[in-house]
Amino acid sequence: MSRQLANRFLLAAVAAIALLWGWFWWYSGLRTVPAGVRLGGWSIGGLTQRELELGWQSRLERLRAEKVRLVPDGKEEAARTFTLTELGLIADENRLAELTDYVFGGSRLDKAKRRWAMRKAYLPFEAGLSAQAMNGVLTAAWPQGMKPNTINAKRIVTADDRIDYTPEQGATVIDTAKLAERLTALAREHFDSFATVESAGNGANPESATVMPLPKREVPPEVTVEQLKAQGVSRKISEFSTSFPGGAPGRVHNIQATAGTIHDKLLAPGERFDYSTVIRETELRSGYQEAPVIFNGKLVPGIGGGICQVSTTLYNAALRAGLQIDERRNHSLPVSYVPLGQDATFASGYINFQFTNNTGAYLLIHTESGADRITVKLFGTMPESAVYEIESHIVQTLEPPVKYVRNPTLAPGAQSVLQKGKPGYVVETFRTRKEGGVVVNKERVSKDTYQPQPTLIAIRGSDAPSPDGKEPHQGGGTVIEDGVSGPVFPRGR
Repeated sequence: MSRQLANRFLLAAVAAIALLWGWFWWYSGLRTVPAGVRLGGWSIGGLTQRELELGWQSRLERLRAEKVRLVPDGKEEAARTFTLTELGLIADENRLAELTDYVFGGSRLDKAKRRWAMRKAYLPFEAGLSAQAMNGVLTAAWPQGMKPNTINAKRIVTADDRIDYTPEQGATVIDTAKLAERLTALAREHFDSFATVESAGNGANPESATVMPLPKREVPPEVTVEQLKAQGVSRKISEFSTSFPGGAPGRVHNIQATAGTIHDKLLAPGERFDYSTVIRETELRSGYQEAPVIFNGKLVPGIGGGICQVSTTLYNAALRAGLQIDERRNHSLPVSYVPLGQDATFASGYINFQFTNNTGAYLLIHTESGADRITVKLFGTMPESAVYEIESHIVQTLEPPVKYVRNPTLAPGAQSVLQKGKPGYVVETFRTRKEGGVVVNKERVSKDTYQPQPTLIAIRGSDAPSPDGKEPHQGGGTVIEDGVSGPVFPRGR
């Protein structure tokens, strides 16, 4: 009895395996899309590979020909009609190849697994837009709508030294991101709607178009009046002027060009002003011309003469605004346009002029330069009651030494004064801060030495010493002051 049961069980198992194998062979050999599968709104279940490909191409052709009428600002007269193709429609052509390969490709086992997994699956229709193509069409149709013509707010220094502003203006432009989103959604909707029209020969109606308002967005300006006011440039806090009457054309050019470089320069709180960068920028932008410079304690022809009058004028304005002076040196020789101790020289690679904006707000440098005068005005934040006074005192006069030079053509015992000496000075400069007329602080800002210029006397002798037995020192060193290069001598010299 048990043997008969075993045989029956074996026969049933073999029959089941045969049936299962037959079902598998049939199921894996099906050449249609599994039932219930949808691609967007299109039911593709039961379609053969050929039917799927033809249907896909038919719907894409119709989709590409669909028209959209874009209406800007509700103005029908300015509306334009485009096909989705013209607007840059992108339908993933690889989508069909991937789908057919997934459904119809691979081994029988792969096909069976995939068909089973795909039952009643929903596959979204993927569409996109080429931003380059769409933007090109929009730019050609509405160029102003694609270029935001914003106007930044500007700070103005009025003729009477008040701070005023011109307001900012935003702009309205086409919202290309939103338009692309809407067109993509429209493409999906149209693709889905084709499911109700199964005839591949039915194309889009050439007379019909989807009307779509052209979306706009506001583009704010980069700079607003509110932002400018928040910088704290509220009023003039100091001013200083120097003059250069009868200046040579080269010197006038150098002063005006350098002043133009620092005009309306804005320093952030804590930012350091570096005069060397101003000189380099001016050289590149305007170039410097020939004018006297200081070399080896003398005025000689050079390039850039006059640049120190700008740094000196700015230095005095900075002193009177209470700014932190980081680096500053006096000239080796006294200058005529400011008191001793209140000048600021410059020598490329050797002497610089630097200060830090320590006001806690932004600082605006405003310059005015004419044919014989330069003025520097600083605008920022400083208490109305505060004022700075600058005073300099000569604490020592340095007598000019005497230097003898040989002139064998002179008669024995004869002398000739070639150059009358000039005294030097040691000068201390102080800055006093007053608030409401009351002194609250006094500081020494510098102690400067101006080297004397020697008296040159020609005598017949060849070994005559100086009165003190030493060769006198002539100040100034070998660097170029108040210029960028030199000496420059006439040709042939």
